[in-house]
Amino acid sequence: MKTKYLYLIMAGLLTLTSCMDDWDKPNTDDYSVTSRTAIGEPTTTIDSLKREYSSTFKQNNSFVKIEEDIILEGVILANDKGGNLYQTLVLGQVMNDTTIGTFIDPCTCIQLAIKNTCLYPYFKIGQMVRVNLNGLYIGCYSKMPKIGQPYFTSSGNLRLGPMLMELCKTNIQLIGKPADYKDMVRPLLLTASDEFFTKASSYQNYSNVPAFVTIEGGVFADADDKAILAPYELHDAGYGVDRVLKVGNTEMTVRTSTQNDVSFLVMPKKPVRLTGILSYYDGWQLQLRSVDDMEVME
Repeated sequence: MKTKYLYLIMAGLLTLTSCMDDWDKPNTDDYSVTSRTAIGEPTTTIDSLKREYSSTFKQNNSFVKIEEDIILEGVILANDKGGNLYQTLVLGQVMNDTTIGTFIDPCTCIQLAIKNTCLYPYFKIGQMVRVNLNGLYIGCYSKMPKIGQPYFTSSGNLRLGPMLMELCKTNIQLIGKPADYKDMVRPLLLTASDEFFTKASSYQNYSNVPAFVTIEGGVFADADDKAILAPYELHDAGYGVDRVLKVGNTEMTVRTSTQNDVSFLVMPKKPVRLTGILSYYDGWQLQLRSVDDMEVME
């Protein structure tokens, strides 16, 4: 009798484990979180959208609801796989040039914020997505152009945050496969002498951020070959840590959320090559996408 009960208990545990595994594993079959039918052909581009709604994007915290079918395309340049870009994708615009052919412009980008803590299985780097903005909001949060929905912060302030995950079913369509564009996901290379950091056309300009860049030759101000990027005890109200990176005569912030893979990267004394998403708040700010985005230069 005891043996019979033991078998029943073991069978129950195996069934529970199987259910938990099925629950935990993201279902990416048949593009299950996005539209399974066409949402329409593109009617605008990221660049055109920024120009048309420039008065909104120029403000610090503002947004407007789109109430017509405005459809744009973009290729995913960054997702949340490393844990540092929370509920965030970054889309870059595909360009065609008669000389160099098709490429993704690393400085013609926009954030697509989606309320889910595990986006990368569904939205891989290199994946083309088509977004119908009807019912969504565009604007900026602290000067960062983005697509999303408004929400109230813990302080009671209304800000532009992520769109609901369920709206992906009606507003987002995947086009092709990530391999179609992955080889074109190439950052803009910036060095200490680059005019991008100082010229008027890029300084605090909504049209150039977010940008996908590699910054070469920067040195962390607090580097000692031991300290990590974002120890939890140093976090601010946004659960992130700001580190000063000196790139020639330019000082910028490397912003990292705590308790993710990127946060535990050790800051080396040697110059580094950092790849990530560049934005502008009170100054230039870079967010790494994954642990592979930091290289020590010899």
